[in-house]
Amino acid sequence: MLNLTITKNLSMLLFYLFALSLFGQEKKNPDYKERFLLEDFESIKLTNQSFKVPANTHYLPDVRMSKNITSPDLISNTSLLIRISTEGKGIPVDLLFPKPYLIENYILEFEFYVYSNYANGDLFLYILDSNFQKHKIMIANLNYDGWKSFRIPIGNLVAQSDFIIGKANFIKLTGFQFNPTKKETKDKEDMIAIDDIFIIKRLKYKLPEPGITVFH
Repeated sequence: MLNLTITKNLSMLLFYLFALSLFGQEKKNPDYKERFLLEDFESIKLTNQSFKVPANTHYLPDVRMSKNITSPDLISNTSLLIRISTEGKGIPVDLLFPKPYLIENYILEFEFYVYSNYANGDLFLYILDSNFQKHKIMIANLNYDGWKSFRIPIGNLVAQSDFIIGKANFIKLTGFQFNPTKKETKDKEDMIAIDDIFIIKRLKYKLPEPGITVFH
């Protein structure tokens, strides 16, 4: 009787440990989603020469890395700071990265940390999709003071499918646009800062694990 009780208890313990291991694997990667840091602006070099200002070739905004204006929600040493003087009021500003960001897998959302000093205008994101189509997607209206975070869902907005399964295509983050609206305070400069950029992505396909035979 004693041996039977010990065997029973041992079996229950082994089953409990097995169940815990399965639960741990399930919790490790729920829904195949991952939050990934795309850019923290700690080492990238951008200046006003990285900008294109289509409405006026004689004006360039002041662009530099800032150690003074960083998001309090992040562990950050630098952010990308854009200052638009009164001379540049009303002029759309494009910032194109020297090298676009190639992003794999399926992008669900972008997440941005953006500072504004009531820069009355809209901030947009430029994306090139897997069909080589350009997209201009609004991030936020910047008529506020301080830091805010924005999550921009793009899963259904841009083409992300592969032409051949298993040979991945990419979407590209190519840059930003600040499109100002008319200012009532003409002697005030606009200040915009962008801190860390995150993406929330998942696997494009649920492929079988190595060693598992798939029956059709």
